[in-house]
Amino acid sequence: MQPRSPRPTRRLALTALATLGLLAGAGAAQAQKFPDKPITLYLGFAPGGSADTVARTLAEEMGKNLGQRVIVDNRGGASGNIATQALLNNPADGHSLVFAAIHFATNPWIGGVKYNPAKDLQMVSQITSVPVLMVASTESGIKTPADAVALAKRTPGGAKAASGGVATSSHLAMELFKREMKIDMLHIPYKGGAPANQDLMAGQVDLMFDLMSGSLKATIDSGRATPVAVMQANRIAALPNVPSAEELKLPRGTHIRSWQGIAVKGGTPAPVVKRLHDAVVAAATSEAFRARVAQLGSEVVTSGKPEDFQAFYLRELARWQTVVKDAGIKAE
Repeated sequence: MQPRSPRPTRRLALTALATLGLLAGAGAAQAQKFPDKPITLYLGFAPGGSADTVARTLAEEMGKNLGQRVIVDNRGGASGNIATQALLNNPADGHSLVFAAIHFATNPWIGGVKYNPAKDLQMVSQITSVPVLMVASTESGIKTPADAVALAKRTPGGAKAASGGVATSSHLAMELFKREMKIDMLHIPYKGGAPANQDLMAGQVDLMFDLMSGSLKATIDSGRATPVAVMQANRIAALPNVPSAEELKLPRGTHIRSWQGIAVKGGTPAPVVKRLHDAVVAAATSEAFRARVAQLGSEVVTSGKPEDFQAFYLRELARWQTVVKDAGIKAE
């Protein structure tokens, strides 16, 4: 009788293990050579804004760590989707990055996205956490959140609330406040925070929720807008006299902080992702980056490992899916 050949399942298992070993070895070898050319960081915002400042400062510091230039490529438009698609059109080798922000967690739910966010994107590290403020027109008479609620209830259609655009952090913060306080607001989206701020100062709108920035602080310091609340648990050093949502006993559901980070294409070898993570963290914790971020009123926050940022991103996807659905937010 002829001896039986090894069972197919055993052969398959051995083959799979050998393949995994080869792949791991290939990934490690690739990481040792990485990067072997300049890196492109796609940014879904126009030049000159706060995100552009953050991205360029980070890119410069990353280049020092990696020994290759990190070039910022502004691909504004479509709520950041153009920049994301530019990333996905490149190989998953770590030489293409994208500047991630809260719109990464909302765009998949408002339409126009042709990728699977949980599979096609790999988070590398968070870099900042950005406070969101409720700011009112001086002509509105709003000085507290209760004033905003009262104005919304007595105004047909609700108080006029500006935002920097559909599904931006300022829009999402407004939707959270509206939902939790059970009021109506007339949402007026602008093409960016700057024109929204202009109309706020002119009294064309009653209030807006805006990301903390140097320009917003200047507006507040000049007396042309009234800071009402920081929409989080604690006050911020840049505006120490402005109360937090927690102090004002606002529902936890109104709390929001925006965030920024770096991502790569899904399928990028783990050793390359780790190398990028270490470079991002080193850049984000540098004195130059900390100083620039502080000027913008933000806070440096990094991820212990890529998996931490990926888990955070998945939680953000789940949170904002509910908000977008309940508010009926659609792409413009």
